[in-house]
Amino acid sequence: MYALTAKAMRYMDEYTISKGIPSAVLMENAAGGLVNEIISRFPDKDTEFLVVVGHGNNGADGLCVARWLIHLGYVVNVYFVGERSKVSRAFTDQLRILTSMSKSFRLYGLGSRDDLKILQQRYDVIIDGIFGIGLNRRFGSNFAKFIEYLNTKSGFKVAIDIPSGLNATTGGIMDAVFKADLTVTFGNYKTGMFFGDGRAVSGEVKLIDIGIIKSGYSTIEDKLFICDKKFLDDTRHLALVPREERSHKGTFGSVGIVVGPNAMMGASMLAAKAAYRCGCGLVKIFCPNKYVGYFNVAIPEAVVVPYKNDDITGAMTEFASSVDVVLIGPGLKEDSTGRILVKQLLAMEIKLVIDAGALNIIARNLKPFRKRRADCVITPHVGEMARLCDEDIKVVDKNRVGFIKKFSQHYNVSMVVKSDVSLISLLNGNDQRLFLNTLGNSGLATAGSGDVLAGTIASLVAQGNSLNNSLLYGVMIHGNAADKLDTGEDARRKMMASDIVENLF
Repeated sequence: MYALTAKAMRYMDEYTISKGIPSAVLMENAAGGLVNEIISRFPDKDTEFLVVVGHGNNGADGLCVARWLIHLGYVVNVYFVGERSKVSRAFTDQLRILTSMSKSFRLYGLGSRDDLKILQQRYDVIIDGIFGIGLNRRFGSNFAKFIEYLNTKSGFKVAIDIPSGLNATTGGIMDAVFKADLTVTFGNYKTGMFFGDGRAVSGEVKLIDIGIIKSGYSTIEDKLFICDKKFLDDTRHLALVPREERSHKGTFGSVGIVVGPNAMMGASMLAAKAAYRCGCGLVKIFCPNKYVGYFNVAIPEAVVVPYKNDDITGAMTEFASSVDVVLIGPGLKEDSTGRILVKQLLAMEIKLVIDAGALNIIARNLKPFRKRRADCVITPHVGEMARLCDEDIKVVDKNRVGFIKKFSQHYNVSMVVKSDVSLISLLNGNDQRLFLNTLGNSGLATAGSGDVLAGTIASLVAQGNSLNNSLLYGVMIHGNAADKLDTGEDARRKMMASDIVENLF
């Protein structure tokens, strides 16, 4: 399952048509799937529908949907809001079929002022078929005012394929946008549903299989693999090490967490607890002498290894060599000791998870990172990604796909860029795959959440998973923990990082 740009989705449509499946068949499949989704929610035949259609193929979809609903016995009014001189061939064909099937059918909105009364009626369901995925420019105040008027009306709002006014690739809003309760999208998810304002205006998103021929995906470079609950449930066994009865703590690996001299200790504590909750056998914490007592009390299961600043290099070498994976970054400050720790770990032949403060240190000087001997993954949020790329955060946020793709390739590193919808880049030689994680919710927007993720990833590495697998499944398991806690807005509001720890796996 993928999320595609508008360009890639058009290619897949054209590819499927070139293989002998007529566009009319795809449209019928789309309309049928959408209607089935709607009538499962509104089975009562007294339900009244308003279908608003534009002059393009999205409007043709709307006419096809209206025909299905009329055929099933529902009360349906269709209002045209496009330009008559620009109607597409598909629109003309669908209108002809509809009028031949229903002799009493009338298309409202063709210049008659009396037709405005149709809009003013109350409807149970309003279906948006004005603009589709081809929209990539502003459409002016008249369309904008009309869409904003629809948003003020009561009734359950459904978008056909994409909410009108939403850029299907970027998630940007073109003058105004239809605010849907439900978006029924066809063939593949559209990237714009997850970026920018896409999530806020798309409502619940349902994907309909319309018969796109899958062999065409092999030629698309910018597709995003979707990570959702079904994908996690179907494949999570790939990241779970069997818990054999004949085992000991060494069987399930060890995580080493590096703490700087001026650290925020809570971050490391959360990471350590997450590592244990995800199944590793041992967590060791490398910290200054002054912090030993705090860690012993807060997480007695951990082995605390103290160091003195005058012998930090030798102590670090011994510590890193004693564990299966090292995590550095949670709570780490950008001080001289922090820089020494990061530089030394990058030069060692170890497995390394890099987060938070360590990323800010790396951003100051990327040369040691590029020349590193460590096999690592990195976990920046958008702000840290902007610092790594020496770019404005707004620029990075608007083109997260482009920045993660380029940075990951240039520095030969698998990574996640954390945001409301996280992006993951996995490198395997010259092969790069991009994943879009839909698990999780706004409850993750809390201090310490990223530290929990870092500990989760490190734990999976320690247990014998590849860095790539650990990164991918760590992100999904972390998001799924938040979803398990999500019983409503109040639950998301009061969610804490420690709650997430307790719900991992």
